[in-house]
Amino acid sequence: MRARQGFPGRSRQDGAPVSRGLLLAAGGWLAAAVLTTLAGIWAVSLIGTDITGQAVRSMTPEEVERVLATASAPPVAAPPSAAGPYRAIGNFSYAEGAVTAACDADRVLLLSWTPAPGYGVDEVERGPAATASVVFESDDRTATVTLTCRAGTPTAAIRSAAERDED
Repeated sequence: MRARQGFPGRSRQDGAPVSRGLLLAAGGWLAAAVLTTLAGIWAVSLIGTDITGQAVRSMTPEEVERVLATASAPPVAAPPSAAGPYRAIGNFSYAEGAVTAACDADRVLLLSWTPAPGYGVDEVERGPAATASVVFESDDRTATVTLTCRAGTPTAAIRSAAERDED
């Protein structure tokens, strides 16, 4: 009996020759593994450079101190200015949050509102109107800030209450 034709000198453990398809599959797998490894090495090498291709280097503690010593504080933002006829501005801060409002005679406009940590904003009635309001809400409390204008000046009142379980 004659053995099947395969590659000369190559055979499996059982003595049968290795087929060309098996060798091509193994070679293809090996080529894909090499290309994937090279692509991974290239990608990791990019982590150490910025977008311009320059190497990124960590600063020493002395460099950090020098930069911080020469850095200036950012400019302080001016409070929001009221546009148009709104001339009087009032800022009100509470444990639940802060509001800024402006008045024109008896009309109030809510300019900004910021909830305190742990609170969110539930409702806003911005105005301009005779009254404006914002509701700050936490897991267990609700606070309503109501704003009005008295003699052209913003005034605020807060009503705070514990949340009731609605089970």
